[in-house]
Amino acid sequence: MLAAGFLSVVLYRRRCPAAHVTAGMGARLGALTGALGFAGVAVSLALWTTFRSGKEIHDAFLNYLQQNAGSNSDPRLQQVLELFNTPEGFTFIMIFSLIMTLFAFTIFSSLGGAIAAFLLHRKDRR
Repeated sequence: MLAAGFLSVVLYRRRCPAAHVTAGMGARLGALTGALGFAGVAVSLALWTTFRSGKEIHDAFLNYLQQNAGSNSDPRLQQVLELFNTPEGFTFIMIFSLIMTLFAFTIFSSLGGAIAAFLLHRKDRR
């Protein structure tokens, strides 16, 4: 994600060499790149869930969680597993995961864009 933001600034500067890209502008370019990347992931996830049954996906995630967290006796983790067993809990966790993924894509891509703009601006001043 950092690389995507970085690359967006590099490609923008290659396309418009006369443009003065500040760190803030680089961060905005990176954030846009992250949002577009998330949109691609969200569309592919939507297509994946469209062509597979919801029960099959739920069972696959539950099986994965039980295999990786089954040996852990932490009561909080067991509560999460119980929440995941209900349809409402599964929906909540999936929506929460998508929102956190959107934030991660946007923040890290924005950071990569700001870093690229800063480094390329320093290079121009030399």
